[in-house]
Amino acid sequence: MIHLLGFGILLFWLGVIVRVEKSRRAGTWKLGPEAPVDVALPPLQVVVPARDEAGNIGACVAALLASDHPELEVLVFDDASSDGTAAAAEAAGARVVRGKGEALPEGWKGKPWALWRATREVEAAWILFVDADVRVRPEALSRAHAYAIREEADLLSGFGRLEMGSFWEKVIQPSVGGLILAGNDLDKVNDPKRPEDLVANGQFILVRREVYERAGGHGAVRADILDDVGLARAFHRAGGKVRVLFMRELFSCRMYTSFRELWLGWTKNLYAGVHHRLSTVLVLSGFVFVEFILPYLLVPWGIWRGEPAVWAWGLALVAVIQGVRWWMDGIFQQDRPMGAFQVLGATLLVGLLLDSARRSRGGAVVWKGRRYQVRPEEDTLRRRPEG
Repeated sequence: MIHLLGFGILLFWLGVIVRVEKSRRAGTWKLGPEAPVDVALPPLQVVVPARDEAGNIGACVAALLASDHPELEVLVFDDASSDGTAAAAEAAGARVVRGKGEALPEGWKGKPWALWRATREVEAAWILFVDADVRVRPEALSRAHAYAIREEADLLSGFGRLEMGSFWEKVIQPSVGGLILAGNDLDKVNDPKRPEDLVANGQFILVRREVYERAGGHGAVRADILDDVGLARAFHRAGGKVRVLFMRELFSCRMYTSFRELWLGWTKNLYAGVHHRLSTVLVLSGFVFVEFILPYLLVPWGIWRGEPAVWAWGLALVAVIQGVRWWMDGIFQQDRPMGAFQVLGATLLVGLLLDSARRSRGGAVVWKGRRYQVRPEEDTLRRRPEG
C-alpha cells in the first residue's frame, strides 16, 4: 500500500514539472514589454477603486502616469475612505471622484458598486480597471492595449507578479497562488467553447466600453464576491471576446501585508471561487493533504511504527517536493529559503478553504469594514455559462 501511495504522489510532482516546463516553452499566453505596439492607440482611461488605500494609492497612480501610453487619464474613485486616500491620489496626479459613503444598495457588493459609479465618469472607448495595490511597468498599458486591439479582444486581463514582504505572505501566498494557477489552465480559459472555465483577474482588466455596457457593466455582477470572474462571463454572454494572459513582466501586486489581511481576504474569496460548493472544498482539502502534507507525516509515522519503507518513502517524497519548490521559486524569482515552510503553507491553505466555506455558509464575510451577506443564489458564478 505504501509503495502505491508513494508512486502516486511522486507521479503528481513529476507532472508539476512537466506542466510548468511546457507552459514556459510554449509562451502562447504571455505578454511582456517586448510585445509590439503596431496599432494606433486611442485614448485610455484608467479607473482605480480605493477604500482606505492612502499607503498604496500614490505609488499606484505614479506608476500609471509614468506609462508610455500616448493618451491616458487616471481616475481614482475614493469609496468613502477615512485615511486620506483622496488627497494622496490627487497629489500623485489623478482625477478623484469621491463617493458619498452612502449604504450599499440592496444586492450590491462594495467593489462592483464603486466601479459602476466610477464608470459613469468615464468617456473613453477603452477602460482599464486597476487595483490600488498594483504597480505597472511603463510599457504595460500600451502593450496590453495594442494586444487587445490587434487580437480584437473586448476584455483583456492577466496575472502579474505576486509581491510578498512579510513572513506570512511568503508562507501562504505561494500555496494559494499555486492552487489558483493550477486550476486555471490558460489554454482552457482562452477557449471560447469552454465558457465554464472563464476567469479574469481584477487587479488588471482592460475592457472595450461598448461591450462593457452591452454586458451590463458591473451591474451584471453586483452580487458577486468574485466580480472579476463574473465580469468575464458577462462579456462572454454578451458576445464579447475574452483573453487572459501571463503578465508577470508588466505589473506586480502585493495583495495583503499581514496574517489578518491574508486570512480575511482569502476566506472572503476561496469559497466563491469554487462556486459555493462544499464538495469541491472537501475534495481540494483532501487533495492538498495527500499531495502536500502527508509526505511530511510519513517520516515520523514510519519511525514511530518501526516501518522503514514508510519513513524512507516519506524522506524521498519530501526531498522531491522541496526540490520542485526550489526549482519553481527560482523560475518565479521568489525567496527560495522560504520554501522550507512549504508544508506550513499547505496546512494553512486547507484551513483557509475550510474556514472560507464555514464563513460563507454561515451567511456573511467581512472585508474593509463591510459585512457582506453571502447569497449564493444571486452569484452569477452559480449560473451555468452559456455556450
